[in-house]
Parts: sequence; structure tokens; C-alpha cells
Amino acid sequence: MSALNTALSVLRCFSDARPELSFADIMAATGMPKSSTSRMLRALREAQLLEQDELTRRYRPGLLTFELGRLYRAHDDLIGRAEEQLKAVCARTGHTGYIAVLDGAEQMILRTVQGSNPLRVVNPAGQRTPAVATSNGRAMLARLSDGEIRKRVPVPFPTLARNAPQSFDELMQRIVEIRNSGRSLSENEAIEGVASQGFALCSSETGEMIGVAVSYSSQGTEAEERARVGEELAQMARTVGAIIGDAVWGKAPAVPS
Repeated sequence: MSALNTALSVLRCFSDARPELSFADIMAATGMPKSSTSRMLRALREAQLLEQDELTRRYRPGLLTFELGRLYRAHDDLIGRAEEQLKAVCARTGHTGYIAVLDGAEQMILRTVQGSNPLRVVNPAGQRTPAVATSNGRAMLARLSDGEIRKRVPVPFPTLARNAPQSFDELMQRIVEIRNSGRSLSENEAIEGVASQGFALCSSETGEMIGVAVSYSSQGTEAEERARVGEELAQMARTVGAIIGDAVWGKAPAVPS
């Protein structure tokens, strides 16, 4: 058993019903020898994953586990708030929406909200796409420093569709436009025949960032409808941004949903 698996087996002994455990409790629950249990508990204490009561000598989850749990709940809450608002946007417009995160040079879809329009493209959760070739991917990149963007973008620059940025300099030109407007546009880039608009949200408390986008047919969507999608997304960004203290969108008053 690896050290990580051993540590996890110890941490899984704790629950709402058993918030504190003795040395004997943990040894019995894990089936580990006394010496191995002692070494692992010492390591977990030093890492602040566990703490030990000075009087009872019983163990309980430590400060680091609490902090990690708080970050997880805050991130999940951010996604939940965004998904709730995105569902309303997609219901009103009929288009499909996405929530994604940055992972290196890629964006990964976390949630998909299907629209009602007959012509729609649905990318499943877990799908990865070069961030430089999507509207919400570029929106998230725009919230990073120029140096951080350069670290993430592969060298040589990836080969992308004709409408996507063809070089790092061209990417940065689009990044400047996004920073000025707060909104990112894509047209026939990641998928031929599909356009999208996106923006990024960032929690002031945790620094967690997500990208939100709505996609639609690049040929079958008129300018008036595109403008309506843009207004819907801006309203959503202001509403959620005000709640999470987003440095960009949180400055504007929230629009009631």
C-alpha cells in the first residue's frame, strides 16, 4: 500500500458519527500494525491533516482538511450559482451553455446546459479543447497576467482553425480586446459552423475561476439575436459577479434575475 493510500485510509476513518478517534480505533479500523499506524499519524499531524487533543489524546481532522473542504465548498458553490443562472439564460435564448475551467493550456467543460433550439451543438462534460480556440477559454486566459499566459501556451503555437489565433501575438491582441470589453467571441474556431460568446468569473475569496459561454449557429443566428445573447450573458456576469466579489463584474451593480 502506498503512503498516499495509507493516509487516505486513515482519513476515511473519520465521519460525522465519529469525528474523534483514538489510536486504537484507527489501528482497528485500518488493520495496520501499531508501528505503521504510529508513523502515519505522526506524519498526518505534521502535515496539519490531523490534530491530537492534548488531554484525551484522541485524533480529529486538522486545520488543513478544514481549509481544503472550505475551498471545495466555495468552488462548488460558485459553479452551482453560475449553473443556475446559465440555465435561465439558456431557457430564454434556446441556445446551449457551458461552464469550464482552465487546465494548463486547455479548457475542460464541467457543466453543459442544453438549449431548446433544433440547431445546437452539445459538448459533453469532461471534453477538453485548446483554451486559445474557445470564447470562454480566452476569457479565462484574459484574467491571467501576460507572463502566466505565455507559460501556459505551448511552443510552438498550436495549429488551429483559420478563424482562431494563428500566433501568440495574435492571441494577445484578442486578449486585450477581451480585457477591455469583458466579453470573448468565437466564430468557426473549435467547431466549424458554431459561434459563441463567453466571459470569466473569479471568486475574490478563493481565487477560483470559471469560464461561461453560450454557443449558437454561426450562419443561422442574426446580429440582433447575438446582441441579445451578449446582454443575457452580461446580466448573468453582473449578477453572479456581485455575489462572489468578482474584481471585474462585481464592480457593476447586480441585475435582478
